[in-house]
Amino acid sequence: MAAIDLKETGWRVFGASVAGKSHLDQGIPCQDAHAHVKVGASLVAVVCDGAGSARHSELGAQFVANTLAQALAHALRQGASIQDLHDGALAYAMAQVRGALEALADNHGAVLGDYATTVVGAVMGPSVGLFFHLGDGVGVAQLDDGGEIISLPANGEYANETWFLSGERWRDQLRLLPIPRCVRGLVLMSDGCMPFAMSKHNAALYAPFMGAVQNYLSCMDDIVLGEQALAHTLLDPRTHQITGDDKTLLIALRA
Repeated sequence: MAAIDLKETGWRVFGASVAGKSHLDQGIPCQDAHAHVKVGASLVAVVCDGAGSARHSELGAQFVANTLAQALAHALRQGASIQDLHDGALAYAMAQVRGALEALADNHGAVLGDYATTVVGAVMGPSVGLFFHLGDGVGVAQLDDGGEIISLPANGEYANETWFLSGERWRDQLRLLPIPRCVRGLVLMSDGCMPFAMSKHNAALYAPFMGAVQNYLSCMDDIVLGEQALAHTLLDPRTHQITGDDKTLLIALRA
């Protein structure tokens, strides 16, 4: 989705959101979205997964991904640090975006829940960063030493239940996970990618798949062509045998 490059940062970001088989069969648009903004040497990246039961979830996911990425980038431009974001600035930005989403719903004769979406994202500075997470999906920070910091999905008491920005208890469910070291890469994904992009129990990225994808993208000089290849990979019919869900994968590689 949206991407604004203020100046060369060393980050190369590839993202794709594609409809799953169940939505393709029914002619329903993809209800996932992604966005990123580069601010100097920092990166803001967001992935949203609209609720399948919500009337306008594809619009909610697009609006929240784009607007939240822009809001956090604005906070960085105004001098906010990663610690500031952790201590309240990030939650404040999410509250502002939620308010704007509610105004959008009012203007279209809808209710906030019609635009329900999960959120998983990261703000990564030159040396430290932060995951922010509401609902399912996964975020992975790849460390220089080969280790990984993983922001895991959160689900409710019942199967297929998760948490959305539109929910009344969204602040209680918002999770922040510090990234205390420099990283060589960031990966964000909606839950549709997890069965083939994550290993068992989401313990790590699934190397046979993610390693091949990242190695290929690391050799791509053209971001647009790289994103087209990523989308083509996510649309491979073999993925339909694993999941019928929409799929979003955002991969940020530090040069």
